[in-house]
Amino acid sequence: MNFVREDLFRMPWSKTDNPGAWIEVTDVCNLNCPGCFRKNSLEGHKALKDIKEDILFSHKSTNCSRICISGGEPLMHPDIIEVVKFISALKLKPIILSNGELLTTGLISELKKAGLYQFYLHVDANQGRPGWTGKTESGMNELRQYYAGLLHKGKIKCGFNITIRHSNLGDVKDIVGWFRKNISKVSHLSLIAFRGIPRYEGYEMVADGQRVDPKLFSNNVKNMDEIDISTMDIYNMLSESFSNVYPCSYLPGTSRLDTYKMLIINNIGSDSVIYGEMGGKTIQFYQFMVHLLFGKYDATVPSAGKTVFLLSVFDKHIRKAFAKYLKAVAMNPMRLFDGIHVQSMVLQQPFEMIDREANLCDGCVNLMPYNGRMINSCRLDEYRLAGGPVNFRKI
Repeated sequence: MNFVREDLFRMPWSKTDNPGAWIEVTDVCNLNCPGCFRKNSLEGHKALKDIKEDILFSHKSTNCSRICISGGEPLMHPDIIEVVKFISALKLKPIILSNGELLTTGLISELKKAGLYQFYLHVDANQGRPGWTGKTESGMNELRQYYAGLLHKGKIKCGFNITIRHSNLGDVKDIVGWFRKNISKVSHLSLIAFRGIPRYEGYEMVADGQRVDPKLFSNNVKNMDEIDISTMDIYNMLSESFSNVYPCSYLPGTSRLDTYKMLIINNIGSDSVIYGEMGGKTIQFYQFMVHLLFGKYDATVPSAGKTVFLLSVFDKHIRKAFAKYLKAVAMNPMRLFDGIHVQSMVLQQPFEMIDREANLCDGCVNLMPYNGRMINSCRLDEYRLAGGPVNFRKI
């Protein structure tokens, strides 16, 4: 590990003052990804009236600046355009989480007009996509490139979510290498450690005091080795391959404070060269200023361009990036005309059970409405299927 926790900025987000919220418009999906924490097609498409109520409740409860529209596959919802319009009319950033299978240039144009801010596309090798079965994780970069080009042409920000298992951990360097070379087209990458609900020998699952059948959950696993990969495992793999990888901020766990539930790296560079990263001081300044000016935090990466180098006055990491940029320009003056971009890479270690205790993101940006309260979206099926969050009881 090449960083110390004290050098990073601990994001200031809380349950009631949070940049993000999450709504689910459907639980219908056209893919069946192994380990998905959402059981498919229990309730179908949610009525537009109910979706709007969820949006208003989420906004009021969290003071959010963005709302992620999820599912299921949200592009399958017949009123997806109206959902985006409604969020945008509230002066919030609508973001769609999708597998991309239904994306067309026409739909992208409609969503852009409706006010869509960004897509986060879940593309990885374990989804069983028609025509892409048997591909390595590195081989899926071809499909990611296609979607990145499609959204760039449609002038909608593009990000990707990829589930990381032990089986594809070795491909992380190829994925990130591709990501860094597409800094002008891809603004976000989440590498999400595979998680599930474990089974503990000698214990039974319970919810609200009642025994729960583990088979209810599609992400229930017997082997702890399947779900023990961490953000630090991913980070260490990256630091072996890229000399200028350094995080700027993080979120800790609720029960294990030493865990990095989110570890954030913000690259600065062009499609040709990554010059360096932002430091914690810049993120701290940005979060403070956004909240001061607009009364809420932001979880997206601003389009700073070359003005990002002005922050080198107080951020040593940006100073190093700026020095590398000036050196590159001196060696090749044409570099002066390269576009400079910022892209965010988030290493995530989602909801997990450690020694039968829930370890959640402290400051979770994916809280969602459920029966008049905000819950962690990753635990929705525990509420839907078992009546509440799962715990363990000795048999």
